[in-house]
Amino acid sequence: MRGGCRKPGGFVTLVALLRRMSPTAMSETRPDAHGVPTHPSHGWVQGASTGNGRARETAAAGQPWALADSTPFSSSSHASVPGSRRALCLWLPTFELRLELMRAPELGSTSVALLSPGESVRRTVWQVSERAWDAGVRPDQLVSQAVSLCPSLTLLEPDPAHYDAATDTLLEVLSELTPVLEPAGRGRVFLGMDGLGRLYGSPRRQAERALGSLFRVFPAPLVAATRAGMAPGKFGAWVAAVSAPPGEPVVIPEDALSRFLASRPVASLPVDPLVIQRLERLGVSTLGELRRFPEPALVAQFGEEGRSALAWSTGRRIDPVRPWHRPRPVRVSLDFPTPIGLVETLHGALDRLVERALSRPARRGRSVAAARLGSHLEGGGSWFVEAVLREPTSARDRIAFPLRSKMALTPPPKAVETLLLELTRFGAPSTQTSLFDRRDEAGRGQDGRDLSAGEVPVSLKDAVRDLKLRLGYSPLYRVVEVDPWSRLPERRHALLSFDP
Repeated sequence: MRGGCRKPGGFVTLVALLRRMSPTAMSETRPDAHGVPTHPSHGWVQGASTGNGRARETAAAGQPWALADSTPFSSSSHASVPGSRRALCLWLPTFELRLELMRAPELGSTSVALLSPGESVRRTVWQVSERAWDAGVRPDQLVSQAVSLCPSLTLLEPDPAHYDAATDTLLEVLSELTPVLEPAGRGRVFLGMDGLGRLYGSPRRQAERALGSLFRVFPAPLVAATRAGMAPGKFGAWVAAVSAPPGEPVVIPEDALSRFLASRPVASLPVDPLVIQRLERLGVSTLGELRRFPEPALVAQFGEEGRSALAWSTGRRIDPVRPWHRPRPVRVSLDFPTPIGLVETLHGALDRLVERALSRPARRGRSVAAARLGSHLEGGGSWFVEAVLREPTSARDRIAFPLRSKMALTPPPKAVETLLLELTRFGAPSTQTSLFDRRDEAGRGQDGRDLSAGEVPVSLKDAVRDLKLRLGYSPLYRVVEVDPWSRLPERRHALLSFDP
């Protein structure tokens, strides 16, 4: 550490710059499309942070298309997980708004804005079109402010079900090109291209073939707006895709990655937005300028994110594209004859959907770890909430309770025509493990007690309930004495259905 402090531009210089920074230094910056100040020396814009603290990025300050809320890739290292070193990033900016404009082509020449999902009181703008951008409408802006700036603005309700269906179709088409596929939000996906040279030719031809496969999913205008970048690692591919012109792939060779990243802005780093702001206030605007600082100084100021930022900027850290696996969800739905707006009615319908989902054969032998509740709304649009359970379970109430809580926080904005339920993640059969738990007294440990007298073990009750959800009835029976002194063995005992 001492040797690093003596170097020019090291820890002492960084601390001195931090101390000389005053609160008025922020006046030299200007707000970007998301309301976060950015340095005017470069053309990239730092977006608002997502819920997990990672940044979003847009292509240029004058870019009329604001970026969707999705994370480029995970900033955590998975060196032990195998993957593809050569990565191809396909990115369609404002994926959701472009899909809406394809459904309503007459809105293409007007000012259009897509509302943020999951809000019911103070609605904000999510994505804006080019004309709306020119009128002053920006993402994360209140609807009242957006309408005051652009009175002719057309507001569209989000339809997550339509966006997810388009994303699933896109992934299915791209999976035919390469088996190594890793989605990074709607409209953005990483493809592993190792070993595909003999099939598709040079790296540029591989990228062009990937772009050409999109014609099977999207119309020509959307394919022409897609950006493609190929480079070693996901970070290099993402930066190349952002800097690529629409429809023209950018291919970065292995030996040119460091030179290419040197001119890129620090806003491209997938780190905490506060780290980006501090670096820009210090005058560090590009990744090449970030390399001047020694690693101990960056770690002392920013922790592990400083170490990761330096590794990304120099091209030493290569995040491979990892194969993506998504288990097939169990889906059930319920149509209402008339649109329903009462929350109590939706709660009852949710209980019914959970029972139907648990009884599906595809759910047998697995407990539920995560569920997703959605609906088709009256007049168009959709609504979704998702809940991750603390412990995998197959109990109806434990699955429905977190979904009811999510519904209370963000209720459907309009009346519901169809209620949808998806069991998205699964775990081990929790009921089976509890049957052999020594801490609970099982049926054999009852020593012949009468189970109908109310002394039924909890584990046995859960097992019967689970079997009833699967089969629709209880397949268990109990032996009851009828005539123990009868000469006929068939009359001594009888079988009765066991349903505690």
